[in-house]
Amino acid sequence: MIHSTENTIRTIIIARVPKRRKPRRKRLVINATQPNDIPYLKYRIEWMDIISDSGWASDREFNKMKLATPVNEGWLYSKDKDSIKVFASYDKEDDGTLTFGDRTMIPMACVKKITKLN
Repeated sequence: MIHSTENTIRTIIIARVPKRRKPRRKRLVINATQPNDIPYLKYRIEWMDIISDSGWASDREFNKMKLATPVNEGWLYSKDKDSIKVFASYDKEDDGTLTFGDRTMIPMACVKKITKLN
């Protein structure tokens, strides 16, 4: 009997080690309807804005121009027949006075839709 190591097939079994999973973290749920400590309501304003381009363009490119349709969300400061004023941030002092930030004034002729937010 001749034994040859060339013809012997060796099988190596590798035990598969499962990957260690990261522990699940608890999710913090924030109540979206936080108390409103200022005398203003939140709104979403969809409106049209001007687009301009100082470069040269063909009539085909010119015809492709569309108005911008920005969206602002914030507290409604004031609204009249000519304009709407909103702010997106504020600072409340100890004495109760407010300082407004991220202020926007939009002509009413440009406003497409006003939606009250909760």
